[in-house]
Amino acid sequence: MSRLLLPLEHPTPAAGHDTAESLLHALQQLPRRVQQVFLLNRLDQLDFAAIAARLDLPLASIERHMDQALQAGRSRRDGLASAAGRWYVRLQSPEVTACERIDFRRWLDAAPANLQAFHDTELRWRSLLAPARQLGHDGWYRQGRAALSLGGCSVALGLGVAALLLLGFCA
Repeated sequence: MSRLLLPLEHPTPAAGHDTAESLLHALQQLPRRVQQVFLLNRLDQLDFAAIAARLDLPLASIERHMDQALQAGRSRRDGLASAAGRWYVRLQSPEVTACERIDFRRWLDAAPANLQAFHDTELRWRSLLAPARQLGHDGWYRQGRAALSLGGCSVALGLGVAALLLLGFCA
């Protein structure tokens, strides 16, 4: 998602563009897995299929996580921005169909506000690079799936050892 889908001849800044600090704060509020998917795409420029394979997740989850990251900090009431974000993410998926591309074009042509919302979404995507660099500065997101669930594994291991000790004392 590093390239723009539409040419920005005369980008007009939308009212209320977020600052880098507010975007960073919004990204930090996301679940760790969403952050990881977003950073793998934004910083390492991995496509959805590569992220799905690396993290052993379905493509639909990758799309959902990317949409969450793109919408971070936005008002949930802004339906047009949400729709533009969903289109932006969906068009990056390797599973997007020709019919969906036609539907997108129809949506884009249906109203000037749709085109503006999509341009604003692309500008927002660009503005997420600096906060992404701050969020992933130490490379934590490059760790595999096990790194994120290490806490759960240690709890399970502890419970297993406790059960074995308990069975040993009862026998």
